[in-house]
This record gives sequence, structure tokens and C-alpha cells, in this order.
Amino acid sequence: MIPFRQFFFLCFTCILLNMAASAQTGSVKVHKKDSDYADSMKGKGYPWRFPLLGSKVASRGFSLQYPVGAMINFSPGSQKVNISDLKVGIGSHEPVDLDFVKFGEVKAEIQALTARMDLWVLPFLDVYGIAGKVWSKTNVSVVSPIQFNTEANFDGHVLGLGVTLAGGYHGFVSINDFNHTWTILDNIEGAVKTWMITPRLGYNFNFPKDRMLTFWVGTTGLLVDKGTAGSINIGNLTEDIPQDKLQEIKDETASWYQGLSRPQQIVVKDIADKLIDKIETNNPDGVIINYSLRKRPVSNWSMLVGGQYQFSKRWQARVEVGFLGGRQSGLLSANYRWRW
Repeated sequence: MIPFRQFFFLCFTCILLNMAASAQTGSVKVHKKDSDYADSMKGKGYPWRFPLLGSKVASRGFSLQYPVGAMINFSPGSQKVNISDLKVGIGSHEPVDLDFVKFGEVKAEIQALTARMDLWVLPFLDVYGIAGKVWSKTNVSVVSPIQFNTEANFDGHVLGLGVTLAGGYHGFVSINDFNHTWTILDNIEGAVKTWMITPRLGYNFNFPKDRMLTFWVGTTGLLVDKGTAGSINIGNLTEDIPQDKLQEIKDETASWYQGLSRPQQIVVKDIADKLIDKIETNNPDGVIINYSLRKRPVSNWSMLVGGQYQFSKRWQARVEVGFLGGRQSGLLSANYRWRW
């Protein structure tokens, strides 16, 4: 009765924000104390194709990143969500409204490994694409009419496109990221679509030989499709429902069961029968539960802090942590860049 493992994607989309924005600073105005370096940049010109207008920006003393980048990201995290409008059916039966089911904490834990390619089209405009693999464990607490917990594990994939508007002046940097992702999950109809916005404000510390250390703070906004429909094999669920409670449903003696509509009683009893069979025989017999529901994150906004170290114009590494809003996330990333 609990097809909730797919809720991991709310956590994952938050993590995607971290790796998508990636704290790139675009063009950065060199500080007055580095005027000798700025003068040398003016004399060098800018012979590369991208970013467009790069030669004009470089001639004014701005330091430009190499325009093309390839990035590998590892992102662990978790996300709490709220569930409503649950409908469940079993086998060929149409899903029935189970509005009497009350949930406690619903939390998804996620690990993601993704790759990203980006291009600075203009000195202040970066465009990018993301693709990756995710692994998730979702824990769901049901508090009424029966108290129990359930857990499910599964895999998924994600694709995304985005843009970053960025720039800097005298060490201060602003990075504003916007992206749209499609998350493809096991047993969910269609892709989960997510829109994200992440403004960041930070400061660069420059060192010799193109080395740079950047720290920033920011916030993450998350908008996601609220409706989800799909199916799950009852054998893929791990639950701790007491067997005596299931037997009360099967025998139609549970007090709360008497107050249900007839369609609700049929669905609940069918699921109880199948769960008892699973417990007694360890053979769920390929029973499929169909469902639909609405979900939303505990909060649409969270905070983040992070940092990046640039070893050279070609190599960068970064770390970022997200928190608040029922959300925790992390990012470890390596970035290689080149000219074009």
C-alpha cells in the first residue's frame, strides 16, 4: 500500500542545483592591486572563439575562464516531503482514494553520480547540460490508521539543461543559476519535471599562477510537478506492519475498517491479503500496486554554503553543503576546462 520510494527525486533535484550552478564566476574584474596583471591581459588579446565578445572584455582588464568545461560530480543528500491525495489500486482495479491514510515523516536519501558539459557563450552567460545515475532509499512513516514504516530502494536517471548568469568586480562574484531537469525513475509514468533557481554571492581570493579560492553563500528555490502516478511490485517493499493488524483487516474486524467506503475496503483488504501471503510464504507472486498522489517539499527554499579552489585555468575542485527547509545535500566536484 506504500509506493513511496520515488520521492527521492525531490532530494535529488536539490542536489542537482548544487552541481549545476557549480560556482563559476564568468568574467571577473581584476583588483587594483593586480593592475600589472590586468595590463598584461590587455596586451595579450583574446584569440579564442568563445566566449563571444571575449576580446573586448579581456581588453578592459577582465580575467576570463576557459570557456569549455567537463565536470564529474558526486552528490549525497536527503529531502523531506509531504504527501496528499493518495489513490491506490491493486492489479487491474482502478486506484481508489485513500484519504484516511495519515503520514509521518517521508524522507528520501540519495547518492548521485553525474557528468556535466558547459560552454561560456558570453562572458556573463554559461549554458550547460547534465546527465547522470542515481541510487535512492526512501523511508516512509505511516501514523494512521496503522502505525508502521516502509522502505524501498531503486535506481534512476536524470537529464537537465540550464544557464548561469555570472560576473564579478574587485573580488566579489555573483552566480545566478536557472535549470530544468527531467528525472526518469523506475515504475513512474513519464519524467518528473523540475525547475530550479539558485542565486549565490561570494568572494574570490587570487593567488599567483592563476590559482584562486572562492567562498559563497546562497539559496535554492525548487519548483516541481506536484502530481505523480506509477506502479510498484509489492515484493520490492520492505515494511514492518504487524501481522495481527493485517489479519484484523482480512477478517474485517478492525474498527477503522468499518468506516471505509466499499471500494476502499476492497482495496485495503486485497493489499492486506497479499502482504500476509508475502510474510507467510515470502512469495509476493508479482503483485502490482498502482497509485497516484500529490507531493511537495517541506519547503521550496533552502540555504547553501560552498567553496571552490582553482589549481589552474584548467583544473578546479569544489565543495558545497545545503541545509534548512527539510533538506540536506552535499557536493564533491572536479572540473576540467579548455579553450575553444
